[in-house]
Amino acid sequence: MPEMINSRFSMAQRSHFFQTLVVTFVTLLPLVSWGQTLTVSSEPDSLRWSDIVQLYEGRLGERYQGGGKQPGGFDCSGLLYWIYGQMDQTLPASSRGYAHEGKLIARDSIRVGDFMLFSGRNASEIGHVGLCVGHDSTGIYMLHSATHSGVLIENWVGQAYYERRYLGARRLFYYRP
Repeated sequence: MPEMINSRFSMAQRSHFFQTLVVTFVTLLPLVSWGQTLTVSSEPDSLRWSDIVQLYEGRLGERYQGGGKQPGGFDCSGLLYWIYGQMDQTLPASSRGYAHEGKLIARDSIRVGDFMLFSGRNASEIGHVGLCVGHDSTGIYMLHSATHSGVLIENWVGQAYYERRYLGARRLFYYRP
């Protein structure tokens, strides 16, 4: 069977397939593990999480661009600004703008859809933002755009760089599955 896969599909097709598989796994794992990752809201302006997933999957691997807010190059806040803008939601245009948005969430209460805030060059100021797209017993997976790798999903728990820069988390939206 692996020979069939290797001979029938190009490296790019296989790479896209496995990337999609990983994104789907990371996104759905919390639903299987805890059964209540997404909050069903009666609020009329609640968002569909599946729509958010569809939007960010297409951006994975795009390059980092300082100040970038559109396909072709994003910085961390620009990525989230663009994704949520496609859903007719307005988010802050810079990571610092998240300081007082939504509700402050304890680290052990972070769930899919929450925004995680990190310091940048100035240790006391928000300089980076990521979106929680999954969590399990080994960590919290965030979607973000990083200078070193562009748009990606990674587990930041246990990474010294993010651990020492973590400032808090905010819940801005309630999601429907």
